Amino acid sequence: MLKGCDSYPFLSVVESINQASTSEAVLDVLAKTLAEIGADHFGIHFLPRPEDRLEDVCIAWQVPPAWREHYLAENYFQSDPAFRHARRTVFPFDYTSAPYDPEREPGTKEVMERAHDFNVDRQVTVPIPGPCGVIGIVGIAGPHFDDREVFKPFLQALGLHAFHRLEQLIGRKHRRKAGLTDREREVLAWASEGKTAWEIGCILHLSQRTVEWHMRQACEKLGATNRLQAIAILGSARGTLDPIITAPPASRRS
Repeated sequence: MLKGCDSYPFLSVVESINQASTSEAVLDVLAKTLAEIGADHFGIHFLPRPEDRLEDVCIAWQVPPAWREHYLAENYFQSDPAFRHARRTVFPFDYTSAPYDPEREPGTKEVMERAHDFNVDRQVTVPIPGPCGVIGIVGIAGPHFDDREVFKPFLQALGLHAFHRLEQLIGRKHRRKAGLTDREREVLAWASEGKTAWEIGCILHLSQRTVEWHMRQACEKLGATNRLQAIAILGSARGTLDPIITAPPASRRS
Protein backbone atom coordinates (compact mmCIF):
# COMPACT_ATOMS: atom_id res chain seq x y z
CA MET A 1 0.00 0.00 0.00
CA LEU A 2 1.38 3.39 -0.96
CA LYS A 3 1.67 5.78 1.95
CA GLY A 4 1.21 9.43 1.11
CA CYS A 5 3.94 10.56 -1.26
CA ASP A 6 6.87 8.37 -0.21
CA SER A 7 9.65 8.92 -2.72
CA TYR A 8 10.63 5.32 -3.35
CA PRO A 9 7.22 3.99 -4.52
CA PHE A 10 6.67 7.10 -6.61
CA LEU A 11 10.05 6.92 -8.31
CA SER A 12 9.55 3.24 -8.99
CA VAL A 13 6.15 3.87 -10.59
CA VAL A 14 7.46 6.77 -12.69
CA GLU A 15 10.37 4.67 -13.89
CA SER A 16 7.97 1.91 -14.92
CA ILE A 17 5.80 4.39 -16.82
CA ASN A 18 8.73 6.04 -18.57
CA GLN A 19 10.19 2.68 -19.57
CA ALA A 20 6.88 1.28 -20.83
CA SER A 21 7.09 0.45 -24.53
CA THR A 22 3.34 0.40 -25.22
CA SER A 23 0.35 2.47 -24.16
CA GLU A 24 -1.22 -0.68 -22.72
CA ALA A 25 1.80 -1.11 -20.44
CA VAL A 26 1.48 2.48 -19.21
CA LEU A 27 -2.19 1.97 -18.42
CA ASP A 28 -1.49 -1.30 -16.64
CA VAL A 29 1.04 0.40 -14.33
CA LEU A 30 -1.35 3.29 -13.77
CA ALA A 31 -4.32 1.04 -12.98
CA LYS A 32 -2.40 -1.13 -10.52
CA THR A 33 -0.88 1.87 -8.75
CA LEU A 34 -4.21 3.68 -8.39
CA ALA A 35 -5.96 0.55 -7.14
CA GLU A 36 -3.56 0.52 -4.19
CA ILE A 37 -4.92 3.85 -2.97
CA GLY A 38 -8.59 3.06 -3.56
CA ALA A 39 -8.93 4.62 -7.02
CA ASP A 40 -10.41 2.00 -9.33
CA HIS A 41 -11.42 4.36 -12.14
CA PHE A 42 -9.66 6.90 -14.31
CA GLY A 43 -10.06 8.91 -17.49
CA ILE A 44 -7.36 10.56 -19.60
CA HIS A 45 -8.53 13.17 -22.07
CA PHE A 46 -7.39 16.14 -24.09
CA LEU A 47 -9.40 19.32 -23.50
CA PRO A 48 -12.27 19.50 -25.98
CA ARG A 49 -13.43 22.11 -28.41
CA PRO A 50 -17.19 22.85 -28.54
CA GLU A 51 -17.72 20.63 -31.58
CA ASP A 52 -15.71 17.67 -30.28
CA ARG A 53 -17.13 14.29 -29.35
CA LEU A 54 -15.75 12.26 -26.47
CA GLU A 55 -14.01 9.86 -28.84
CA ASP A 56 -12.14 12.80 -30.37
CA VAL A 57 -10.33 13.60 -27.14
CA CYS A 58 -10.33 10.38 -25.12
CA ILE A 59 -7.02 8.58 -24.60
CA ALA A 60 -8.16 6.12 -21.95
CA TRP A 61 -11.32 5.63 -19.93
CA GLN A 62 -11.68 3.03 -17.20
CA VAL A 63 -15.03 3.56 -15.50
CA PRO A 64 -18.00 1.35 -14.57
CA PRO A 65 -19.68 0.18 -17.82
CA ALA A 66 -23.09 1.43 -16.68
CA TRP A 67 -21.68 4.93 -16.10
CA ARG A 68 -19.91 4.92 -19.46
CA GLU A 69 -23.11 3.92 -21.24
CA HIS A 70 -25.20 6.53 -19.41
CA TYR A 71 -22.59 9.28 -19.84
CA LEU A 72 -22.46 8.72 -23.59
CA ALA A 73 -26.21 8.25 -24.06
CA GLU A 74 -27.00 11.51 -22.25
CA ASN A 75 -24.12 13.39 -23.91
CA TYR A 76 -22.77 14.58 -20.57
CA PHE A 77 -19.38 15.27 -22.10
CA GLN A 78 -19.92 18.92 -23.02
CA SER A 79 -21.60 19.71 -19.67
CA ASP A 80 -18.99 18.10 -17.43
CA PRO A 81 -17.61 20.92 -15.23
CA ALA A 82 -14.22 19.25 -14.79
CA PHE A 83 -13.16 20.13 -18.34
CA ARG A 84 -14.14 23.78 -17.93
CA HIS A 85 -12.54 24.24 -14.52
CA ALA A 86 -9.30 22.59 -15.71
CA ARG A 87 -8.81 25.52 -18.09
CA ARG A 88 -8.62 27.85 -15.09
CA THR A 89 -6.09 26.10 -12.87
CA VAL A 90 -2.96 23.96 -13.00
CA PHE A 91 -3.62 22.48 -9.56
CA PRO A 92 -5.44 19.20 -8.88
CA PHE A 93 -8.99 19.72 -7.64
CA ASP A 94 -11.76 17.63 -6.19
CA TYR A 95 -14.39 16.88 -8.83
CA THR A 96 -17.25 18.09 -6.66
CA SER A 97 -15.51 21.45 -6.16
CA ALA A 98 -15.66 22.37 -9.86
CA PRO A 99 -17.85 25.50 -9.83
CA TYR A 100 -21.13 25.83 -11.72
CA ASP A 101 -24.52 27.50 -11.31
CA PRO A 102 -27.18 24.84 -10.66
CA GLU A 103 -29.99 27.22 -11.63
CA ARG A 104 -28.48 28.43 -14.90
CA GLU A 105 -26.75 25.16 -15.76
CA PRO A 106 -29.26 22.36 -15.21
CA GLY A 107 -27.29 20.08 -17.56
CA THR A 108 -24.19 20.38 -15.43
CA LYS A 109 -26.23 19.85 -12.28
CA GLU A 110 -27.56 16.62 -13.76
CA VAL A 111 -24.03 15.42 -14.57
CA MET A 112 -22.95 15.97 -10.97
CA GLU A 113 -26.03 14.30 -9.53
CA ARG A 114 -25.70 11.26 -11.77
CA ALA A 115 -21.97 11.00 -11.00
CA HIS A 116 -22.95 10.74 -7.35
CA ASP A 117 -25.61 8.14 -8.14
CA PHE A 118 -23.07 6.02 -10.01
CA ASN A 119 -20.52 6.44 -7.22
CA VAL A 120 -17.86 8.08 -9.42
CA ASP A 121 -17.87 11.54 -7.84
CA ARG A 122 -15.07 10.77 -5.36
CA GLN A 123 -12.58 12.03 -7.87
CA VAL A 124 -9.47 14.15 -8.22
CA THR A 125 -9.02 15.93 -11.53
CA VAL A 126 -5.44 16.69 -12.56
CA PRO A 127 -5.03 19.43 -15.22
CA ILE A 128 -2.19 18.71 -17.64
CA PRO A 129 -0.28 21.86 -18.63
CA GLY A 130 1.48 22.30 -21.95
CA PRO A 131 3.74 25.05 -23.29
CA CYS A 132 0.79 27.36 -23.96
CA GLY A 133 -1.75 26.37 -21.35
CA VAL A 134 -3.64 23.35 -20.06
CA ILE A 135 -4.03 20.71 -22.78
CA GLY A 136 -5.79 17.86 -20.98
CA ILE A 137 -6.94 16.24 -17.77
CA VAL A 138 -6.49 13.02 -15.85
CA GLY A 139 -9.50 12.16 -13.69
CA ILE A 140 -8.91 9.63 -10.89
CA ALA A 141 -11.84 8.23 -8.91
CA GLY A 142 -13.13 5.32 -6.88
CA PRO A 143 -15.99 4.39 -4.55
CA HIS A 144 -13.46 3.95 -1.72
CA PHE A 145 -11.23 6.87 -2.65
CA ASP A 146 -11.49 8.65 0.68
CA ASP A 147 -7.88 9.88 1.02
CA ARG A 148 -7.99 12.09 -2.05
CA GLU A 149 -6.57 15.18 -0.37
CA VAL A 150 -3.54 13.32 0.98
CA PHE A 151 -2.64 11.90 -2.41
CA LYS A 152 -3.14 15.03 -4.55
CA PRO A 153 0.61 15.82 -4.92
CA PHE A 154 1.32 12.19 -5.83
CA LEU A 155 -1.59 12.08 -8.29
CA GLN A 156 -0.50 15.33 -9.94
CA ALA A 157 2.98 13.98 -10.67
CA LEU A 158 1.65 10.56 -11.65
CA GLY A 159 -0.93 12.05 -14.00
CA LEU A 160 1.64 14.25 -15.70
CA HIS A 161 4.03 11.36 -16.34
CA ALA A 162 1.31 8.99 -17.55
CA PHE A 163 -0.30 11.58 -19.84
CA HIS A 164 2.91 12.66 -21.53
CA ARG A 165 4.22 9.11 -21.87
CA LEU A 166 0.99 8.15 -23.60
CA GLU A 167 1.41 11.17 -25.89
CA GLN A 168 4.84 9.91 -26.90
CA LEU A 169 3.65 6.36 -27.51
CA ILE A 170 0.50 7.34 -29.36
CA GLY A 171 2.53 9.55 -31.66
CA ARG A 172 0.42 12.68 -31.52
CA LYS A 173 0.24 15.95 -29.62
CA HIS A 174 -2.68 17.79 -28.17
CA ARG A 175 -4.95 18.58 -31.15
CA ARG A 176 -6.65 16.91 -34.06
CA LYS A 177 -6.68 18.30 -37.60
CA ALA A 178 -7.82 21.83 -37.18
CA GLY A 179 -10.10 22.25 -40.22
CA LEU A 180 -8.56 25.64 -40.99
CA THR A 181 -8.97 27.38 -44.34
CA ASP A 182 -5.91 27.93 -46.51
CA ARG A 183 -5.98 31.64 -45.63
CA GLU A 184 -6.14 30.93 -41.89
CA ARG A 185 -3.16 28.60 -42.18
CA GLU A 186 -1.31 31.20 -44.22
CA VAL A 187 -1.94 33.90 -41.63
CA LEU A 188 -0.75 31.63 -38.82
CA ALA A 189 2.31 30.63 -40.82
CA TRP A 190 3.38 34.25 -41.15
CA ALA A 191 2.51 34.90 -37.51
CA SER A 192 4.83 32.03 -36.55
CA GLU A 193 7.60 33.98 -38.28
CA GLY A 194 6.98 36.86 -35.89
CA LYS A 195 5.04 39.04 -38.28
CA THR A 196 2.44 41.44 -36.90
CA ALA A 197 -1.10 41.64 -38.27
CA TRP A 198 -0.16 44.82 -40.15
CA GLU A 199 2.92 43.17 -41.69
CA ILE A 200 0.93 40.08 -42.66
CA GLY A 201 -1.65 42.33 -44.30
CA CYS A 202 1.06 43.99 -46.38
CA ILE A 203 2.44 40.60 -47.46
CA LEU A 204 -0.95 39.11 -48.35
CA HIS A 205 -2.50 42.36 -49.63
CA LEU A 206 -5.16 42.31 -46.94
CA SER A 207 -6.26 44.91 -44.43
CA GLN A 208 -5.01 44.58 -40.87
CA ARG A 209 -8.61 44.11 -39.75
CA THR A 210 -9.09 41.20 -42.16
CA VAL A 211 -5.89 39.54 -40.95
CA GLU A 212 -7.04 39.91 -37.35
CA TRP A 213 -10.39 38.36 -38.29
CA HIS A 214 -8.69 35.33 -39.86
CA MET A 215 -6.55 35.05 -36.75
CA ARG A 216 -9.61 35.05 -34.49
CA GLN A 217 -11.30 32.42 -36.66
CA ALA A 218 -8.22 30.21 -36.48
CA CYS A 219 -7.96 30.61 -32.70
CA GLU A 220 -11.63 29.69 -32.27
CA LYS A 221 -11.29 26.56 -34.42
CA LEU A 222 -8.16 25.49 -32.57
CA GLY A 223 -9.55 26.23 -29.13
CA ALA A 224 -6.70 28.70 -28.56
CA THR A 225 -6.89 31.84 -26.44
CA ASN A 226 -4.26 33.78 -28.41
CA ARG A 227 -2.13 33.60 -31.54
CA LEU A 228 0.88 32.08 -29.76
CA GLN A 229 -1.22 29.22 -28.47
CA ALA A 230 -2.81 28.77 -31.92
CA ILE A 231 0.63 28.53 -33.53
CA ALA A 232 1.74 25.95 -30.98
CA ILE A 233 -1.42 23.89 -31.42
CA LEU A 234 -1.25 23.94 -35.21
CA GLY A 235 2.40 22.98 -35.17
CA SER A 236 1.69 19.88 -33.09
CA ALA A 237 -1.50 18.63 -34.77
CA ARG A 238 -0.98 15.09 -36.05
CA GLY A 239 -4.39 13.71 -36.93
CA THR A 240 -6.91 11.76 -34.93
CA LEU A 241 -6.35 9.38 -32.08
CA ASP A 242 -7.11 5.87 -33.26
CA PRO A 243 -8.14 3.82 -31.48
CA ILE A 244 -9.48 4.95 -28.14
CA ILE A 245 -7.54 3.03 -25.53
CA THR A 246 -9.48 1.51 -22.67
CA ALA A 247 -7.49 -0.06 -19.86
CA PRO A 248 -8.49 -3.41 -18.40
CA PRO A 249 -10.33 -3.22 -15.05
CA ALA A 250 -8.04 -2.87 -12.07
CA SER A 251 -8.14 -5.51 -9.37
CA ARG A 252 -10.16 -4.37 -6.39
CA ARG A 253 -8.61 -4.20 -2.98
CA SER A 254 -9.35 -7.03 -0.63
